[in-house]
Amino acid sequence: MALHDPRAHRQRGQASVEWLAVVVLVAVMLGLGAALAQAGYVGRRVTRELARAICLVGSGDCRRDQEPCVVGSQANQQGMTVHLLFFRLGEDKLGVVEERSDGTFAVTLEDGIKGGLEGTGGLHAGVRIGTFGVSLGGEVTAALLARLGRGRTWIVGSRAEAQRVLAQEGDGRPPDVTSGSGTWASSVDAAVGVEGLGSAIDVVQAGIAFDRAAGWRVDRRTGHRTAYVQASSAGSATVNGRGVLGLADNGQETYAVEYDETERPVDLRVIAAGSFAGSRDLPAVVQPVAGLLETGAGEDERDYEVTGHLDLTDAGNLAAARELLNAIASRRATAAPEQALRRRIDEHGTVQARVLATQSKERGMSFDFTGGPGSFSAQAQIQRRSQQVLAATSRGLDGQWITRTDCVAA
Repeated sequence: MALHDPRAHRQRGQASVEWLAVVVLVAVMLGLGAALAQAGYVGRRVTRELARAICLVGSGDCRRDQEPCVVGSQANQQGMTVHLLFFRLGEDKLGVVEERSDGTFAVTLEDGIKGGLEGTGGLHAGVRIGTFGVSLGGEVTAALLARLGRGRTWIVGSRAEAQRVLAQEGDGRPPDVTSGSGTWASSVDAAVGVEGLGSAIDVVQAGIAFDRAAGWRVDRRTGHRTAYVQASSAGSATVNGRGVLGLADNGQETYAVEYDETERPVDLRVIAAGSFAGSRDLPAVVQPVAGLLETGAGEDERDYEVTGHLDLTDAGNLAAARELLNAIASRRATAAPEQALRRRIDEHGTVQARVLATQSKERGMSFDFTGGPGSFSAQAQIQRRSQQVLAATSRGLDGQWITRTDCVAA
């Protein structure tokens, strides 16, 4: 007589549950098919949740498009810089309050120190015959600067609590998130001009600048750690006041990888940001739905931010991103995704896009002294910056776009 095997019973039971899930899924798809074709927004919500359910069954990283988004922010930065001969030294403090779509507020305090080298040199030559004279002169300014910053972030439940934490620099509570960053900037500017006949003309002006950054953040609530790198460059040249060369890229990209508490990579982020004058400024991945991000004319400066997420718990995604992950880990700021990886993010990732209105105000004071062989100057500056989200949209795991009304400032 055959003995009863309880494992076989469990396997049959599991198979029945799995088969039932498949049947239900097929029935839902068939039953909703016509409705989905008619119900745009609702249909996209349904397909997004179905795709998320399949992702969760595979234990993937499936909820990036559900994370709270920043609706608006207020930032205050104050700093001082001293310039002695070729040396620059300074410090700054930054305080930011971000209102989020889930009703919470993120308060960030960051302290930074900065320093580097900056100098100006020139060469002048001329000729004079009687009362007529012409001179040719040039001047070059070069700078190599660095900044190190440390930050702390608290997540609180109200605006009043956020203001208290900001005013009391933490209100005695440990931060929810800690962070650190390093920034390097280099620039060269040159001008060549002609003087004569009682007038001065700038013939050629040119400049080029490079910025590099790397940093990290640790969320103490989850144990997750994020590392990021960023690089940008810009350049221009003019002859007689007319532009002849424009190397400036409208935006910049940040590449970040998030690790879980076991140091397993779970998410790759590619963040593109830049100024927004119209849909033509948006990255290619958003162009099919650029109309969802159009906003009415306004006097404020406008910017865009587009974030692509790729699930690194998927073995194929992880293999495709390995080279970029290694570059981020070694803080190679000039790293960038290969075209194959960009296509994978476009085809398999989730995307969040938003357009923001930005207002900035600055005030400051300076002191300059030049005497003998040296010079000394000092500057103090305060900057206030506010941002509000005007339009937002996101693409889920199902490849469908929906408008994120919850991310838009009221």
